[in-house]
Amino acid sequence: MRISRIFLTGSVFAALTSATQAQNIIDPNDLPVAPTAPVIQQEAAPELSPGEQRIRAGIVLLGVLLETMTKVQDRDTAEAAVAPIVRLSREFRTWGQVFASLPPLDEETQSVYEKRYLPIINKLNERIQLQADRIAAAEFYGSANLPAALVKLVNSVQ
Repeated sequence: MRISRIFLTGSVFAALTSATQAQNIIDPNDLPVAPTAPVIQQEAAPELSPGEQRIRAGIVLLGVLLETMTKVQDRDTAEAAVAPIVRLSREFRTWGQVFASLPPLDEETQSVYEKRYLPIINKLNERIQLQADRIAAAEFYGSANLPAALVKLVNSVQ
């Protein structure tokens, strides 16, 4: 399994995607987003390879997404989550593009990274899935913008 393919893959957003397909939702590209600095602005440790730095940056993005989704508890917080989720969509797209541009990892390095990071990524994806199921079951707390933002997020990681 390629590390670059394990971020938000599988059925993490299946419930969100199927729930939003039946709704008349606004175009995710029409969602208002306040200009802000990118989510990830950290200095990477010099001893880490570029590939490992990108993996860690992806884990940070997953953590930010989980935190954002966890805060959705009612209509107001659902609406408040829209802009950060749209920003995360752009961050994930950029993350994937940069990761894809890196030289391929050799099998040994790939194996080391999978052993080191795959359990963390899987745990985050499980928690994100729980939040996605909760939010979908609550019918997005009445927000029309939240499902649109989540669809945009799903599309950005495919």
